[in-house]
Amino acid sequence: RTPRRAWTYPRPAHVRGALDRRVPSPSSHRAPSSSCVLPARMSADEKNEAAAAALPEGDGEFTPTLWSVTGPTETKRPESRPDGDGDARATHETDAAADEPAAAVPLSKNARKRLAKQEAWAAKKKAKKEEEKALKQQKSDEARAAFAAKMEAMTDAERAEYEAERKANRERRMKEAEEAKVKKSAALRSPYTVVLDLEFGDLMTEKECRSMAKQLTYCYSANTKAAVPLCMYFTGLGGELGEALLKSNPGYKNWAVHHKEESYLDALPERRGDLVYLTADSEHELTEFKPSEVYIIGGFVDKNRHKNLTLNKANEQGIRHARLPIRDHLKMTGTHILTVNQVLDIILAQIELKDWDKSLERSVPERKQAKENTEEDGKNGGDGELSE
Repeated sequence: RTPRRAWTYPRPAHVRGALDRRVPSPSSHRAPSSSCVLPARMSADEKNEAAAAALPEGDGEFTPTLWSVTGPTETKRPESRPDGDGDARATHETDAAADEPAAAVPLSKNARKRLAKQEAWAAKKKAKKEEEKALKQQKSDEARAAFAAKMEAMTDAERAEYEAERKANRERRMKEAEEAKVKKSAALRSPYTVVLDLEFGDLMTEKECRSMAKQLTYCYSANTKAAVPLCMYFTGLGGELGEALLKSNPGYKNWAVHHKEESYLDALPERRGDLVYLTADSEHELTEFKPSEVYIIGGFVDKNRHKNLTLNKANEQGIRHARLPIRDHLKMTGTHILTVNQVLDIILAQIELKDWDKSLERSVPERKQAKENTEEDGKNGGDGELSE
């Protein structure tokens, strides 16, 4: 292809048209008078003032276009009517024009398809929810009718015994719920502290934010069931991830977790020297979890779009960083990147078992673990090594 060249004269028609529109109106074309002729002997300032006074006045009909340079944009004032309301009416019309909404940009074909698909999915979800609600109500009515029939068929002695049994079961469940609540609250006083950094909401799509909210639910559930629970912090809840978590779990604020809208640097200013960011891109390998340190897990789902995101953040903030010793204790298929809840499972297992091999084997999904090559082991005498 020949390289594109700059325009040369004559200019194209659309450019000539734009230039023609900039030509002042015929009323402004006046022959230069004797006052416009500059005397021979004048100072520089006097010449500039005289040249400025000699310029033609701006054309009130001129309107700038995309192809034109900046020119006079002064418009003619509306003629005042005898009743004196010309200015007021012009002002009213100008305000009304300013209040009118801008014309919507037409959507592309793919955008219209995507919008129609989202609307169909939302309608289907709403219909399914209504159907589930009706089915639940029907089951509730059937269970209530069956219970009433059962109570009607009992004698007075059987009814009294049944009520006593129900009361004992109710008290047992209430006691278990109270114990579980105390255990969850005890996690807030755990010596081991983990921070989930949720400041990456602007880098994720809406679907990825929903996925992250679900992973946070898994994290809290695993922590409540752990033998040695962690003191957990959710930081950065003031962004989009906080909204996604609230939409997914409206009662998350009742969790036994420290909820912070600000960054972990502001939430834990006195422990800045104890912060350790866990990132797979770090060159430092972690050997053990210490109660004196605060471990940070980056809460984001990016499908490997952002390289070294958490590592760069740790370096910019001047805090330490480290990676889990996965390569030395477990053979994996593919990448060593794990989800947030899987990283938390590894931390919980390692604090409980004090064994990296057992902790990783229990926490990492089997689909990510390399299978044993039994045929090669049989030929080589069976060394138990996992295949790459």
